[in-house]
Amino acid sequence: MTPKMPNLYARPMTYPEQVQFAPKATEKFVFVMARWSWIALLIASILQCVLFQKTANWVAVVCVLIAWAITTKVFLRSSVLLNYPLSTILVLGFASTQFYFPLLFTLIEGKPIIFNLERPYDVFLHSMAALFVIVLAHVFYQIVFKKTINRKNSFLKKAGFFQPPTSVQLWLMGLIGVGATFYSYIYTPVGWSPTGAASDKFIQALIPFSYAPYFIPVGKLYGSKETLTKRTIILLLLFTLFLFVVSIARNNRTGFIVGFTSISFAYGLGLLIDYFKPRFFTVKNAFIGLISFWIITGPVADISTAMVMVRDDRHNISYTELLERTFTNFFDKEGIRLFRLMGNDAAENRFWDEYYMDNIFLARFSNLKYNDLSLLMASKVSNPDSDMLNYTVDHFFSILPLPFLETLGLNVDKAFVSSGSFGDYFHYKVTGNPWAIGGFRTGHLSGVSMAAFGWWYLAILGIGIIPIFILFDKFSIKKSTGFISSKSEPIVFSLCGLIVLTDIFRFLTIESVEGIGTFLLRGWIQMVLLYALFYHSTRLLDRLIMRRSNSTNDK
Repeated sequence: MTPKMPNLYARPMTYPEQVQFAPKATEKFVFVMARWSWIALLIASILQCVLFQKTANWVAVVCVLIAWAITTKVFLRSSVLLNYPLSTILVLGFASTQFYFPLLFTLIEGKPIIFNLERPYDVFLHSMAALFVIVLAHVFYQIVFKKTINRKNSFLKKAGFFQPPTSVQLWLMGLIGVGATFYSYIYTPVGWSPTGAASDKFIQALIPFSYAPYFIPVGKLYGSKETLTKRTIILLLLFTLFLFVVSIARNNRTGFIVGFTSISFAYGLGLLIDYFKPRFFTVKNAFIGLISFWIITGPVADISTAMVMVRDDRHNISYTELLERTFTNFFDKEGIRLFRLMGNDAAENRFWDEYYMDNIFLARFSNLKYNDLSLLMASKVSNPDSDMLNYTVDHFFSILPLPFLETLGLNVDKAFVSSGSFGDYFHYKVTGNPWAIGGFRTGHLSGVSMAAFGWWYLAILGIGIIPIFILFDKFSIKKSTGFISSKSEPIVFSLCGLIVLTDIFRFLTIESVEGIGTFLLRGWIQMVLLYALFYHSTRLLDRLIMRRSNSTNDK
């Protein structure tokens, strides 16, 4: 006789409800998500093919279907998500930003997926090739490094990375991060300078911790047992408003966008591994969803456009005046509409046209025009091109301190390399216009790497991504030894990995495969050291605050 399973949905749920891993009579969320993602994709694919009857668009839709079939088959499985969680998020991020999101989001805006692409076949050829390489690399990683990944202990655990920080610690991290933002971009704007003193660069490196408080509601992921209170929710809303103002003052949209995406990705991860109950279809959640959609597509998109409208003046006027002009433009809806129209028309006559999505927020996760531009530039130079290769090598070594470069005898012009992006240098290489440097145009992995290494870039990608998988998955640890099945005890994450969850999801939007090398050489190490410093210093402050509070109560 089959034992009766408990009904996990018998009582009302407060957001976000958290549950332990246990066998369930209900279907796992990961399978529900996979099924509904396919329903949405098939409907969108049919509409794309019917509404936009071009061969290139049909080919693009077929590529998206194949890519999503591979992704869901290999990665949207409980066993993979539990054993390789953050590396799986990385692959899902690549498949989503290069295939799934562009098809859906362009359709929402009434456009074909190949909108404004000059080389659509090349775009999807390279994206498909990169996806195959990444998937094969991850399968190899699962097979060869299985025993290494499933250890119960790790050096990060011994260093305290899996000790859950208190909510006070997270607030301290957030406030210090905001303070670093204020110092770097408002008080003494060294953040806009590509070079600077080591102390200034250290302060800049603290900025990502601004978003630490957003992980309080999903504390179950990093082992916290603190409950979410209404007071905390109110404080988070006020903190979001504060970040919003600071972001406008520094004329940087990322500041408030990352706050939304941080908690969204963390909560989504918790759903995929069954930490949280997926109760979406309620009146309350439908209302929240509609309000969120309106905020993203309305006010957030408008304020982002208003910030772009005053971007050219941000170094020439005070921050008070910058705020005033931004809000003036925000309330001028007709001006925003005309700016978008003029910007799109002007883009047609510019050599570097990044226009793909109207909604700036959605464009951060689905802009295929970066791929297209980079591949267009690559078609105008030899593959590989010696100048692009030399610039890529210099860019890689420029992350090292100048004294270290001098000791190694490396002649790297750090000021020149740091004063622009790969997109800038590509533009300069093709047009010969020296004013291109400093515009920080966004290059893309496919075209930039193709120009520097030829098709060998795929081999570099396949080999280099494996240690990236390993290092990201080091931020999760199992509570039991051996390979984890869907019915075993849960894993626990280090907050260090969760803080950069948005960056993990968007990791492969890097401008070149060189970005893998820079992350291995410096990025991961810097992230770990900074978190260790932050965790232990805020822990000490938290204890001092508690001790002072207790002594005050005793009196």
